[in-house]
Amino acid sequence: MNARERYNYLTSERNQFLDTAVECSKLTLPYLIQDDLAQGKQSHRNLVQPWQSVGAKAVVTLAAKLMLALLPPQTSFFKLQVRDDKLGEEIPKEVKSDLDLSFSKMERMIMDYIAASSDRVVIHQALKHLIVGGNALIFMGKDGLKNYPLNRFVVDRDGNGNVLEIVTKELISRKVLGDELPQKQPNDVNSGKQGSEGDDAEVYTCVKLDEKSGRWVWHQEVDDMILPKSRSTAPKKASPWLVLRFNTVDGEDYGRGRVEEFIGDLKSIEGLSQALVEGSSAAAKVVFLVSPSSTTKPKTLAEAGNGAIVQGRPEDVAVIQVGKTADFNTANLMVQQLEKRIAEAFMQLNIRQSERTTAEEVRLTQMELEQQLGGIFSLPVSYTHLTLPTKA
Repeated sequence: MNARERYNYLTSERNQFLDTAVECSKLTLPYLIQDDLAQGKQSHRNLVQPWQSVGAKAVVTLAAKLMLALLPPQTSFFKLQVRDDKLGEEIPKEVKSDLDLSFSKMERMIMDYIAASSDRVVIHQALKHLIVGGNALIFMGKDGLKNYPLNRFVVDRDGNGNVLEIVTKELISRKVLGDELPQKQPNDVNSGKQGSEGDDAEVYTCVKLDEKSGRWVWHQEVDDMILPKSRSTAPKKASPWLVLRFNTVDGEDYGRGRVEEFIGDLKSIEGLSQALVEGSSAAAKVVFLVSPSSTTKPKTLAEAGNGAIVQGRPEDVAVIQVGKTADFNTANLMVQQLEKRIAEAFMQLNIRQSERTTAEEVRLTQMELEQQLGGIFSLPVSYTHLTLPTKA
């Protein structure tokens, strides 16, 4: 089974999670998660915008707080050090002081590299995908990080939730691939599937855990043929492919997002906001009724200016009023209660404006995230903890 067939096979398991993620995205950030990739390049289309901005603000706020806790600006989010228990003997103070100084310089170099790269942007995008759709795939390549949305990858896990296989799908121009495209033989049964030079090629990346070697192996395929020089491997515990989930459910290969937990409140706000906007628009419309037997003509009344004197009787002219003020007040009160619940769930209440981020602020933000998210915050944090190998 080639990568394309494997991708299509695993898509059936992903479809229900993708449909839920698309629904959550429509209520928050419609551009974030869309349906599966089409056969060709999608042209620009106008996305249906929600009637409220509560969902979008909630997602952006929570993603910013997670970003502040994981990768605080101008502050090192990690510390390099030598563990004495791994060495088997205590390090002299002079040597340890020199090592700490060297490690401090390395930390600054790494932070400068992260600040100069686009890694923070990719991680922030992945956090939004985790909050809305519950799933994200990050590839740590030589050129930096790359984020794959849920509609571009499938994953297979074992009963314990360990990743066994990943297949990604991308649309890349054949002109960009150039000489990397494999040449088909004239008697190849799939030769008719090869597109022209101006078409986009479906590039599949198949990532598997090899049981024999215990390493991750992957390659890329175009037109059901392996691309030359696309094979690569990585140790089992140092895979550059990070499959992230926000909420995990036992037995499910994909995660569930924070938005899905409060989708009922978001749907209620969406419906009430639409009713308030349309109702307010109808209530703001002013229509005058003129009695058919009145001496005042509708044309005369319509052409009369401000302060003009028109001949007629006041009882012959009436104004249509909606008279739904009490209903609007009830809907407004309900919207305010729903907005408060969403704000508490997505941590919008405690927002501090400052030019510099202090270590104490980062610590307080991490504590707040741990309390509000119930331990979920510890999952993405675990990916930022690195252990350097040491020799005795």
